Amino acid sequence: MTPFGAHVRLIEAAHGRIWSGSDLDARIQAMEDELRTLPSGLLLLPAPWTIDTICRYLAAFRQHRPLALLDPQIEPATLAELLARYEPAGVWQPGLGQPAPAGYRDATSGWIRQTSAATVHIDLALLLTTSGSTGAARMVRLSRQGLLANAEAIVQALGITAREIAPTSLPFHLGYGLSVLNSHLQAGATVVVTADPVIGADFWATVDNWCATSFAAVSHTYELLARLRWTPSAHRSLHTLTQSGSRMRPELIAQIAGDLGRVGGRFHLMYGQTEATARMAVLPAQRIADKATSVGLAIPGGRLSLRTGSGTETCEPDLSGEVVFRGPSVMMGYADNAAELARGDDLGGVLYTGDIGRFDDEGYLYLEGRLKRMAKLFGMRINLDAVERLAVDAGAAGTTVAVSPNDEVIVLWCEGEAEPGRLDTISQQVAERLRVNRHGVLARSIEKVPLLPNGKIDYRALTQLAAAGEVPR
Repeated sequence: MTPFGAHVRLIEAAHGRIWSGSDLDARIQAMEDELRTLPSGLLLLPAPWTIDTICRYLAAFRQHRPLALLDPQIEPATLAELLARYEPAGVWQPGLGQPAPAGYRDATSGWIRQTSAATVHIDLALLLTTSGSTGAARMVRLSRQGLLANAEAIVQALGITAREIAPTSLPFHLGYGLSVLNSHLQAGATVVVTADPVIGADFWATVDNWCATSFAAVSHTYELLARLRWTPSAHRSLHTLTQSGSRMRPELIAQIAGDLGRVGGRFHLMYGQTEATARMAVLPAQRIADKATSVGLAIPGGRLSLRTGSGTETCEPDLSGEVVFRGPSVMMGYADNAAELARGDDLGGVLYTGDIGRFDDEGYLYLEGRLKRMAKLFGMRINLDAVERLAVDAGAAGTTVAVSPNDEVIVLWCEGEAEPGRLDTISQQVAERLRVNRHGVLARSIEKVPLLPNGKIDYRALTQLAAAGEVPR
């Protein structure tokens, strides 16, 4: 039995193999045996989309062993930084292909810590990063209860049944992709496991070959597909599409919803954060025509409100404030170092999201901006302070400030840097470190970074300057 639905099927698209029932259970048990060879404590798990990765995840879940899911292409320096900061029991990945760092030894299952690992709280199930693969990533502490609660809420919100078939269209190590997996496991549905990029022909051949019924993506992916003249109705089995991660153009929403609606399908716009185990709100498909700029209503078991500037909370319409989410899927808190892995639930089911929003007179939520220095680029949350450090590493000599005027680009203002060639190099190297499209980072020259009267950087002015310039699309 898996920890989720008893009738789960995993389809290994690359080999045409279906894993279910006793075969799947035996594979999970093999991973449990592997797990027992590792010392107690947190394990780092680089997470490509493979059957073995999913089975390792399920084995750890079944054995109540905490994991940190990582980008499978994580840079060695970033991995070393995480090992030093969190003192895990090991890196659970056979065949790492490089010698173990100081304090760890090579083993069949990966790297094993040679001294005791950091103590972890009994309720801790997962660590997920909030800012991609940068070394400054904060880790979100998720509980077993929170993961199961979010999975069940998404099953209810989207009406997922055992008949659904979902391809792995999002990264495993990010909250949205994990939520798709968990919700389909919870429903006893089918997951088609493929590592093919979603803008490639092989991915869509897999969708058609295995009659996938749903597809999940961030806004940028839908934009790329639209440029390739992709339409969901061209894939006869598809009937449910979901979107989350950043604001989407109303014109594209209408285009996709209209095409899908003609064949009886549905398009759900969603809103989520890793801090709430992914998705927090869903826009019912039948309201997309009149509320396309809304992110919808709270998921089952959750509640949304707004905290105004005075500190009071309200659900009144047409008032702006910080979005507050309450529910069992809210994280236990952040972990910035090994000592914080032992902490219990710091938040009590209440998440102050850092997003600014308002409700309409029917209680639908509309997002208006962000409070903190975080950007969403192609659906990935990125710490702008960390981006500035990457720019320095790339050769930016003077004061460098990162801002994001929209969800499509980060602008780096480089004080006193006038050489176009150097600006191009900085842009390219930072984009490569973030693993985003090269047009997602633009370095610009500025004679002097504007300051506020208190001497602090005027981020608002720089954001306005960035928005007024020529931003690549």
